Amino acid sequence: MPKPKIDINFAYQKAVSYSQYSIYKQCQYQWYLTYIKKESSFKPSIYLVYGTAMHETIQTYLQTMYEVSGKAADELDLNRILEDRLVENYKIGLQENKNEHFTNKEELKEFLADGQSTLDWLKKNRKKYFSIRNTELVGIEIPILQPVLEDIPNVLMNGSIDFIIYEKNTESYTIYDIKTSTKGWSDYEKKDQTKINQILLYKRFYSKVMNVPEDKIDVKFFIVKRKIYQNPDYPIYRVQEFVPPHGKKKVEDAFKDLSTFIRECFTVDAKYIKDRLYPKNLNSCKFCPYTNKPELCDKKA
Repeated sequence: MPKPKIDINFAYQKAVSYSQYSIYKQCQYQWYLTYIKKESSFKPSIYLVYGTAMHETIQTYLQTMYEVSGKAADELDLNRILEDRLVENYKIGLQENKNEHFTNKEELKEFLADGQSTLDWLKKNRKKYFSIRNTELVGIEIPILQPVLEDIPNVLMNGSIDFIIYEKNTESYTIYDIKTSTKGWSDYEKKDQTKINQILLYKRFYSKVMNVPEDKIDVKFFIVKRKIYQNPDYPIYRVQEFVPPHGKKKVEDAFKDLSTFIRECFTVDAKYIKDRLYPKNLNSCKFCPYTNKPELCDKKA
């Protein structure tokens, strides 16, 4: 089983999440506003609420399957579990949004119905994706909290692996990252290296924490579709698996990219570097939480 994560002392350490790194890669100025200027950028959405609820439901299903039995897992009322988790996570989002609703009953019902259809399909087709024979569940929500660079030891990578499966015959591990998607990943998402780097970094740090050779660790995105294309000429799959290139060079490139981010933004004593220019990426304004706040960003280079 994974070693427990080390505690972080916020008095002199900083935890860097994949999300923080991803924002920096998208737009350095957005990162500057969020982390150095401490402007509030988080806004809950039905997509985040649904994604969290689906993660939790699938993880419950897998934990039951591996730790009890496939029969017990299939007997779970996944539809009810998803509904309960959707309601609970919406309540949390509502509280974070100062009790201002960010969706409506009709949209919630639509997302719930879509998710339940996907879970029904997954239960019927689970043997396409998971085998209990000669495998075991290493863990769920496995924490990663580790220093990245020896010369900046108090900046730590902070993350959580959705689940890991161990293959006994090959003595190998597969790191899974669950992604919810409206209709699955296109070539655009599959070629988004920053997106791919998340699971490559998890591979690097899990190898380091558990002293497992990297060549014994595979990675896989488990993409859960909410909608499907209705095409009778092709089989319809509500789950899409994507295995990105994850050899030694790819993992090292991902680690170097994260290292560059840390060196550009943090001092050796883990303080933010405030006296440098953080340029704007005007191509990312459409998805920026500050796009309608001209007092914070005038969208000029």
